[in-house]
Order: sequence, then C-alpha cells, then structure tokens
Amino acid sequence: MAAFVIPSFAADISGTWSITGDVVGNPVNMKCAFTQDGTKVSGTCKGEAGSTPTTGSVTADRVTFTNTVQRDQAYELTYTATLDAAGTSMKGDIAVMGVTGTFSGTKDTVRDVSGSWRILGDVVGNAIDMKCALKTDGTKLSGTCTYQGLGDTPTVGSVDGDKVTLQNSIRREQLYDLTYNGTLDPTGAVMKGDIAVAGVTGSFSGTRDK
Repeated sequence: MAAFVIPSFAADISGTWSITGDVVGNPVNMKCAFTQDGTKVSGTCKGEAGSTPTTGSVTADRVTFTNTVQRDQAYELTYTATLDAAGTSMKGDIAVMGVTGTFSGTKDTVRDVSGSWRILGDVVGNAIDMKCALKTDGTKLSGTCTYQGLGDTPTVGSVDGDKVTLQNSIRREQLYDLTYNGTLDPTGAVMKGDIAVAGVTGSFSGTRDK
C-alpha cells in the first residue's frame, strides 16, 4: 500500500486584528492589518508608538509575526501564537529583548452595511435629513446620499468592526465637507454617532430600510 501524506493547510489570517497583551507590565494594544500570500504574512500594526511594518508566517494553526516599535530605543517584538479552530482568535507569547509576555488577538468582523439608510441629525441647529444607498466592498463603502432639499452627493467611507465612517459634501451658502463617525448596534440595522463639519460637531442616527 502506498502511503499518502495529507498536507497541512495554513489558515488565512488576512484582515484586521485587535491585539492586546503585556510584557513585564508594559501593555500592548494595537490594530494589525494583515495580508496573507500562501504561508507568508505582511501588513502594518498600529499602536501608541505609531505604525510599524509587520511580517510573519502561518503554518497550520501556528502564527508568527515580527515588528519593531520605537520608544526610548528600537525594540523588535516577535509574536508566536496558536489560532482557534475558526481562525478568528489567537493566543500566545511575545519575545523582546530577552524577556517574554503574553498576548491575545481577535479578528475584526467586517459588517455589511449595503442597502438603503435614512440618516437624521443636527449640527448646531442645522437639521440633517438624508437617504443613502450604500455598497460595501470589504471594508470600503461607497454610494450616494440624497440630502432633503439639497440633492445628491457621492459618498465614500469605511467599516471597521462596528465602526462606520461616511464622508460627503453639501452646498448651502458654500461647500461643506461632512464626516460621519458612527457605531453599529449588534443587529447592524442602526447606527449612531457624531458629525464633523467646518470645525463644529453634531450628532446623528441612521436606520437601515427594511
């Protein structure tokens, strides 16, 4: 009988991860955007010390990645972890300068906010009332919003976990650029947050049409 070896396939960790940990009392908090090509991993991790290029590898359920942070000096950190069966969380150890710590990571879920939304808000007494037709492509948003009485405006944005950002412009006496930063509820059918425009802020709520 010939012996057949079944290859061990690497999980795909592509996406955005939230990483938290501790090394001898020094907290680790960062967001990592990973791209995987075969077993190779590359991307960027962003924390209190700024953004840093990150490289690594995945073999079966084992993940290793390395980056360098700059504080009083440059520190190279190596993260070695084991993925859960779903490939959406990891736990393991951090090695840096001869000491070790622990960390855990959770893969952010990309929420699909495609569809029609009614958004109502207020900015220093100026009412916001618009209908938005949005499309989601990964973490990117695009579409068109129609402001009541002001017409259509192209709209772009992003989705990061339960955080949604929308950007568009309206013309009243002049052109105003508006940025909406909202948080989705657990159902993904309601969002609430803040509006930033011309140095002032307001609030808004959005409901997905059924």
